Amino acid sequence: MKIGSTLKRLNRIQRITLVLFVAVVLNAILDPTTGYQILGGDLLFVLFCISLLILILRSIRPLTQRLLWRLRNRLLVTYLFFGVVPLALVCIMLLIVFEVLFGQIAADMARQELERRTDVVYTAAHNAALSAAAGRRSDSDISGLRTIIQSGSTVTRRPAEAELTQIPLWTKPGFKGLIWNDDTVLIAAHARAEGSSKPVDVFTYVPIDGALLDQLPADLGSISLLAGNFRSNSGQVKVTTERDQDPNAPPVSVAKSPRGTVPSKGFWDWSFEWVSILDAKRLNGTDRDLIMTVSTRPSLIVPRLFGSLGRIAPILGILLLALAAIFLLVEVVSLILSLRLTRTITRTVHDLYIGTKHIASGEFSHKIPVRSKDQLSDLASSFNGMTERIQQLIEEVKEKEKLESELEIAREVQAQLFPKDIPHLKTLELAGVCKPARVVSGDYYDFIPVGTQRTAIVIGDISGKGISAALLMASVQAALHAQLSTMNGSRPDADSSAPSTSILVTRLNRQLYENTPPEKYATFYCALYDDISCRLAYTNAGHLRPILVRDGKASRLEISGMVVGMFADAPYDQQVIELQQGDLLAAFTDGITESEDASGEQFGEDRLAQLLVENAARPLDDIVELVTREVRTWAYDLDNQDDTTMLLARRV
Repeated sequence: MKIGSTLKRLNRIQRITLVLFVAVVLNAILDPTTGYQILGGDLLFVLFCISLLILILRSIRPLTQRLLWRLRNRLLVTYLFFGVVPLALVCIMLLIVFEVLFGQIAADMARQELERRTDVVYTAAHNAALSAAAGRRSDSDISGLRTIIQSGSTVTRRPAEAELTQIPLWTKPGFKGLIWNDDTVLIAAHARAEGSSKPVDVFTYVPIDGALLDQLPADLGSISLLAGNFRSNSGQVKVTTERDQDPNAPPVSVAKSPRGTVPSKGFWDWSFEWVSILDAKRLNGTDRDLIMTVSTRPSLIVPRLFGSLGRIAPILGILLLALAAIFLLVEVVSLILSLRLTRTITRTVHDLYIGTKHIASGEFSHKIPVRSKDQLSDLASSFNGMTERIQQLIEEVKEKEKLESELEIAREVQAQLFPKDIPHLKTLELAGVCKPARVVSGDYYDFIPVGTQRTAIVIGDISGKGISAALLMASVQAALHAQLSTMNGSRPDADSSAPSTSILVTRLNRQLYENTPPEKYATFYCALYDDISCRLAYTNAGHLRPILVRDGKASRLEISGMVVGMFADAPYDQQVIELQQGDLLAAFTDGITESEDASGEQFGEDRLAQLLVENAARPLDDIVELVTREVRTWAYDLDNQDDTTMLLARRV
């Protein structure tokens, strides 16, 4: 139970780490005893290390957050990652490059010397062939040289106890190179000379041992020769021996220089080893790989690189050391300056932090000390100026909140001006909507009962937006209601004699002209519908032409007058049409037809007419919602869109 409760308290990464740890331990136990591993030991071990690293990082995260809370600590860590770490990586990279470069140079020098020795052996073979063809005996001063002379079927060995008894069959005259013979590597060469009766072949070779390797350039270090084959196995390069085909077996040591490790001349004179791969042949003619290792030090390579400079070489070394000292001095000075700059930055930031604490507590009189003349000091000065403005901003925010509250009240008041209840007529359905571009709108629409059988249908668009347009809209609404109320009240039989829409608009024009500035005007459409005769009398004062949909076709009602409020004596006419069953009349403002998309194309009256024709049979509220949704989808900049108002009337 205790183990189960403990496991439940572990989070996901802890559980994964625990499972991987158990798997790694089982692999460590099973592999030596049974040779069996769970899902590959190397993969599990790598996953365990990654999971453990994540667990460690997550456990120390709170500590690092506390340590790095201060800006000073953050900057120091930043200097560490951006200054010290790259410098250390560059130094390590330089050391690696120098080691690779010096190692390759040492290996090439040893390889070239070995090739030179091969040429010497070939020269000895060539001279011996010429001497044997002339019937003379040729002696060589090469230590350890073996010679096989073959003339026809006669084979002579010098010395008689030489390792090889005959010339390898696969060699040809002109051959020179390395031959693998069991655990011995031979420097061999094959030459031919024409004798008096038969050609003479001479095969010379010298076994490579420690003494011969010691005769290679003495100032390169210790040289060793190994025998091994390089072959690819599942994408990995393996080294195998001649006698043991186990891929994990080490190469066979053929010869090693007895010189040993060269003493170091200082801390900078480290020892490193480099490898060169040599091509060789077996006695049967197949390929064989040899590995030559050179253990050397920089003190052995540098003189060979700069030996051609002669007396200038020490001077160059002194200059390089002086340059390194200058670089180190610059690095130290840079570190000191960085710490001083860090101090100025962190002190100013700390002052700003203290200042924000005072501001949070409401102490707007607190001032941050300005210690120097730089951008951070200007920031402190700006902070002090900001505290002086905070109180003013608070007052402005209060004024703005008050204004927004008043605008909200104005919106609620204006909402009361639009018709709350749509009149229910026997032969006509009505619907309307107004969506302000801002809080309040300059558009106006209304359904006003006139008597018992008539209804006034009006829509208008006040010039401008916002509060001024909304106030003028309220004035228009009040004036229209007052005139209709007066006309109804002045005749007892108001149902028998309908008021003229032209007279209504003329009076409204005169009132707006006398009580508004010259730049204020409105487009206005006023219609009176008779619920008995189904006749619609209307006057259009500069408003967009309403669309009449009849029998699946759209037509537009004509404009019969100037906009109201611009000219005192503008004439207005009344026109009359008879609505037929199924007719749909749509009146709207320019916020619908003049809405633009991203390319500047307007929604347009034609697109609106097509939309009305296609949906004329649907409920009026659905048509209104459909049109407003299409317009908002079409519009690119909704923030600058005009007020959108629309009313619909359908004969039933």
